[in-house]
Amino acid sequence: MADRYILVLDAGTSAMRCHLFGASGASVAQEFYPWLFAQGADAPEMARRFDPSATWDAACGLMRSVLTAARTHPRRVAAVAVTSQRQGVAFLDVQGAEVYVGPNMDLRAVFEGAALDQDHRDEVYATTGHLPSFFFTAAKLRWFQLHRPDAYAKITSALPLADWLTFKLTGLRASEPTLAGEAGLLHVGARAWASELMAKLGLVMDAKLPMLPSGTVAGGVSAAASRQTGIAAGTPVAVAGADTQTGLLGLGVLQPGEAGVVAGWSAPVQMATQKPVFSPSGATWTGCHLSPDRWVLESSAGDTGAAYAWLVRTLWHEPDEAFQAADAASGAIAPGSDGALAVLGPPRMDMRNVGLLTGGVLFPAPVTFHEKSRGHLTRAALEAAAYTIRANLEQAERLAGVRATRVALGGGMTKTRTFVRILADVLGRQVEVSAQPAVSAFGAYLCADTALGELASLDEAAASARKGLKPLQPDLASATEYEEHYQRWLETAEKLKNIAP
Repeated sequence: MADRYILVLDAGTSAMRCHLFGASGASVAQEFYPWLFAQGADAPEMARRFDPSATWDAACGLMRSVLTAARTHPRRVAAVAVTSQRQGVAFLDVQGAEVYVGPNMDLRAVFEGAALDQDHRDEVYATTGHLPSFFFTAAKLRWFQLHRPDAYAKITSALPLADWLTFKLTGLRASEPTLAGEAGLLHVGARAWASELMAKLGLVMDAKLPMLPSGTVAGGVSAAASRQTGIAAGTPVAVAGADTQTGLLGLGVLQPGEAGVVAGWSAPVQMATQKPVFSPSGATWTGCHLSPDRWVLESSAGDTGAAYAWLVRTLWHEPDEAFQAADAASGAIAPGSDGALAVLGPPRMDMRNVGLLTGGVLFPAPVTFHEKSRGHLTRAALEAAAYTIRANLEQAERLAGVRATRVALGGGMTKTRTFVRILADVLGRQVEVSAQPAVSAFGAYLCADTALGELASLDEAAASARKGLKPLQPDLASATEYEEHYQRWLETAEKLKNIAP
């Protein structure tokens, strides 16, 4: 089917993007929409929500724009697939109208989540594989139950963000295991709705909603959605999944012991496992893989990409070329950044202790001895991202009891070539790098290809993805030098944890 396209809507953390993929898997056109958050006058300071109508209008506009940019007829779109940020969720009433649609950064339920964890922490983690609760759907439902009882009384179902967009396209209310799991709505081990837990918490849950596997067809684009999006009515809408897990598929990470890093706004490190693996202390997350007989163990490196972007915007003053200039300047600095050291987040994922930490960029003083350039500081930030990824990979390996058989890398940070080089050297092992930075969208494309029968299974999709990865070997001299720098960074990061911000 060389004359057909697959459209992927990727509702990520920083923006909503729309990609049009050709039959070869290449992105032939893409458009994006930066998120706009609404906030009620009487909502908590950290509350964030989407305006449902504006968000759906933006999604429709992206789909129309990408077709226009590619100069292709809507009937050449063979399928649509949707992936999205994790923890984003929509609450719907019995007619399907939105009571609330919110992003993963909506922190309105901090106190409600803390109360849930105080009373039910062990059961919540054993069931959902995720803590702390304030990130997840149960706490948001509790917030509405306590603070907006009239709105809460209308809620009949909760859909993760990608499932809501699929509902808008097809009219079908359903979910997919990775999305439901990352919203805290799933009994992860059973891959079924966490209805018993939600009943114990006294919260609404529609446990009759279908749970659809990735790589299948949810339904066709409705007539109403066709008029709004420009996509032909009846076009199959494929089931994909949560953006990190579709990213894993885009990296070909499927077999137990394989690890993937989707380094974009954040850098979650996920290892595929044969069965659910939990942290004894609840420090890490356990979720579902797109494959029905696989799970993922996650030890996230946090918002490394967001922190790096902030530093580049702060230090560099050429907005159109800042990242290219920063990449070139940092690439000219030796490993270790001549003593400069950045700590821009916690060294390892530890969901028992979530909050603000002291961070920054350290360098030898006085500066008259050896003045540091912005290239030094930028490289220090890239090294910090690599150190954090290594610390979290090692944590996942300890919990899984195996060394990762392979490590694959994708996401927007791969556009920074210096970072890719540093990561291989810091890890001291081969890294397989995707040629496609938008690896989550690419994974969703593979789900659609599977749903259409172009690929026989998700196993075949993963094998296809591996063909597009380029192996990068560490430089042995740099890897040896980084061992000392990494240990110094770990010691410094641990000390900073004891300094209150």
